Amino acid sequence: MTTAVLTWVSRHRPHIDTRSARLTTESGLLGLAVGIAVVAPWTRDGYLMLLDWVGGPHQAVAQGLYGLDPAALDALPYRLATHGLRVVVGAGATGWLMVLLFFPIAASGVSALAGGGRWRRHPAALFAVCNPFVADRIQVGHVPFLLSVSLVAWVLASAVRARRRGSWFAARPAGWYASAMAIGPHAAWLGGVGLLAVALLPRPRRNDLIRTALIVVAAGCIYAYALTVILNAILTVRVGDADLEVYATRAGPGGMFVTLLSLQGFWREDDLSGPIGSVGAVPAAVGLVVLVSAVVFGLVRLCRHDPDLGAPLAALAVCGIVLGAGTQGPFGVAYRWAFDAVPLFEAMREQQKWVALAMLAYAVGVGAAAEALADAVPRRYFGKRAYRLRRLGAALALVALGGVNAIVATTLVWGLGGAVRVTDYPESWYAADRIMGDGSGLVLFLPWHQYQPFSFTGGRTVGTPAAAFFRRPVLTSDAVELGEVRTNSVSRRTAYMSRLIAAGGTGHFGRMVAPLGVEWVVLARDREATTYDWLAKQPDLRRVLRSRQLDLYRVLVQGTGRVVASRQGGFDDAVRLADTGQLGSEAMLPEGPAQGKVPSARYGGIDRIGPTRWRVEPGPPGWVVIPEEWSAGWTSGADPPRQTVAGTVAVRAGPDAVTVDYEPWRWLRVGLLVSMVSLGLLIVAGLAEHRRDLTDWWVGTPS
Repeated sequence: MTTAVLTWVSRHRPHIDTRSARLTTESGLLGLAVGIAVVAPWTRDGYLMLLDWVGGPHQAVAQGLYGLDPAALDALPYRLATHGLRVVVGAGATGWLMVLLFFPIAASGVSALAGGGRWRRHPAALFAVCNPFVADRIQVGHVPFLLSVSLVAWVLASAVRARRRGSWFAARPAGWYASAMAIGPHAAWLGGVGLLAVALLPRPRRNDLIRTALIVVAAGCIYAYALTVILNAILTVRVGDADLEVYATRAGPGGMFVTLLSLQGFWREDDLSGPIGSVGAVPAAVGLVVLVSAVVFGLVRLCRHDPDLGAPLAALAVCGIVLGAGTQGPFGVAYRWAFDAVPLFEAMREQQKWVALAMLAYAVGVGAAAEALADAVPRRYFGKRAYRLRRLGAALALVALGGVNAIVATTLVWGLGGAVRVTDYPESWYAADRIMGDGSGLVLFLPWHQYQPFSFTGGRTVGTPAAAFFRRPVLTSDAVELGEVRTNSVSRRTAYMSRLIAAGGTGHFGRMVAPLGVEWVVLARDREATTYDWLAKQPDLRRVLRSRQLDLYRVLVQGTGRVVASRQGGFDDAVRLADTGQLGSEAMLPEGPAQGKVPSARYGGIDRIGPTRWRVEPGPPGWVVIPEEWSAGWTSGADPPRQTVAGTVAVRAGPDAVTVDYEPWRWLRVGLLVSMVSLGLLIVAGLAEHRRDLTDWWVGTPS
């Protein structure tokens, strides 16, 4: 069908470069073929479980959409799109489909960036989707990041084309840039450095600088919702200097820059040899020499014959390696200064992500080298020995270059070399979900870790998947537990829970978690089960299910709703009162006031009527505890909300019905709408920018 369309276009729209469109499409199909080979074993029934990419039958929009989850406030347009895909095809299929999307997008984008013929485009496309950097990121489930990198390739391709046209504004680079940022915040820096390189090299002109500035400003409208986050003082994660240490690029056996030259150094990787090094030290060294030689040769060749493309890519290769070293590189002091002083630069706390720029430059360099080598291979016999030797060497070099890709391919295809399979949850998880049913009451999931291994994942550590599985809202740990950085969380609820669990439940665990709205406690018995033996000894918990994989407890007390009375005191006071049986459902307020008769036995009378709204039914006047993360943004009338010891919201209400709203959501909703409209306008502007090239866009070639 594509061929027929291109034939019609070539006859009726002769100004369109159908050959370029055809080659871009072919490269995209090559990438799709590689992607299918990777995700094929994941397409069967089950859920894909990776470190940062887990699925489940009841996966929902993160609370960060409403400003209620500080850890999920980034890339909200992407999160909405992903949820829409889950609704259409299901959570299981969404898991591998999002991985698959990277391959054709990246392959076609790098092909469009590389230009030239098949011998340049297709090797470049294959390298872009089959290299150590991609293998590492898929292994840990950095799917949104990889998708944003694939769009950065299109940003560069459209920016180079816009520079060649010399226009003062180009909508398509802005559209691609905004789309990349809508998926991942790292694309703001990766794409920004790429645009700057294209504007300045080989020699900047006035239009180049104006165009780049306008592209950045236009694409920046995608972050309109971020402005509402700042203006409404919505809590976000806490990032500090210690993050630079735990997320630092890790040097392999050959040293930092040898590791980076091989596109490796991911901080979480246990085996620092990576895919290339897995074949042994000598073959790995030979493979690295072949790869780097091909890249250098290809980029130098491009700099000589096509400086508008070669010069910025050569600069990006160097920037990717140098910045990838981060605080350990030659500009480590500057990197630390930027991390502390430059707004939003904390997004690049994981320094090895800069290597994405080098990966894209490598891909085009490999394609240019393959093209040159292919031109040197004989198509007929000339008889002269010098020609024969030169062309034999070129053929061997091509084979060696292909061998490097083949080595990496073994770690990628068929589910990361067979290392990762889809899995389903144990029957005991489904039994627990059936017992709990629907409702707004929280499920507390233990062990209290953000990442942990499970028997049904084959012992692989993954992000705790309880929130994706159970129908009820789930409270899990958000502590990364990495070296000095135990947590980046600013959540007062999880801090309260961490302290409570560290104290072994304090003897009255149910009463202590009741103010959080916890109605059920689930303990996965895959590991650390004995550490939580104290659960069975709590008088205010009743075990209703016990299995080899999971225990389920019912919380027998309540602590939310119209509790009426209040006490003044902190965590230690609450523990002491609970131990002596003097703690009821009353609101425990660190700064008071103390009001009403205690201990209180009142509770209830509240209903969640929306993601950010609660209704308090008529009842006795006094304090109402709402089981939400405390924020000054919660309002119920004249009196400001108070923070409870548990980190939840307490408001004072009269005898009439009251509505408790989270006010920042109103403004965040406007900011999100502006972001989505801005993205849509940029896409429409990109399509209208060169009306005669619409068919070219349809088959995948950017302007």
